[in-house]
Amino acid sequence: MTKRNTNYLLAGLIIEKVTGHTYAQEIRKRIIEPLHLRKTYVPRASAIPGPHPRGYAQPGEDAPLLDITEVDPSVGGAAGGMISSGTDLNRFLGALLRGDLLHPAELREMMRTRDTGNEDGRAYGLGLESRPLPGGGHYWGHAGDFLGFETMAGATVDGRRATVMVNLGPGGSDAQSDDIEAAVRTALSAGRLSARG
Repeated sequence: MTKRNTNYLLAGLIIEKVTGHTYAQEIRKRIIEPLHLRKTYVPRASAIPGPHPRGYAQPGEDAPLLDITEVDPSVGGAAGGMISSGTDLNRFLGALLRGDLLHPAELREMMRTRDTGNEDGRAYGLGLESRPLPGGGHYWGHAGDFLGFETMAGATVDGRRATVMVNLGPGGSDAQSDDIEAAVRTALSAGRLSARG
């Protein structure tokens, strides 16, 4: 288990210790219900509700794809124990950056970043990454992956939002991750150009 996954599992335990409620109960009460996220779940079973894409893994370079859609995401605890749609992720990020979910001081702390050492200008805060946009400015977001899926969501403080998902992981190339990021960056940049006329 990686240090990052251990931290997420500990976060779920801390939430339970501090609030007296499960991670799932707190997510529903504080995020899903207030934001009216209709396609976001903290699942109790492995089945993804409603129509959804299939998730695939490719265990080796020439290996056939394996359908792993039914893997239970709750094994990831707070690291991956949720299912959502692109629309709901966009709604969540917009609400977060508008200050609808946290007090101003908490949001400022979340957005106080540290350089990640990457040449691409990324900086990491508390659960949010800042990434540069072409032509200036930046967006906030986070990438994520779980067996069968990889996502990236981003938003700007002026309200532009974009989410991209692919249904292959592990087994996708580095180019796949780069392409996901490029799609989010392009969508957010296009929104900026449209707003300017």
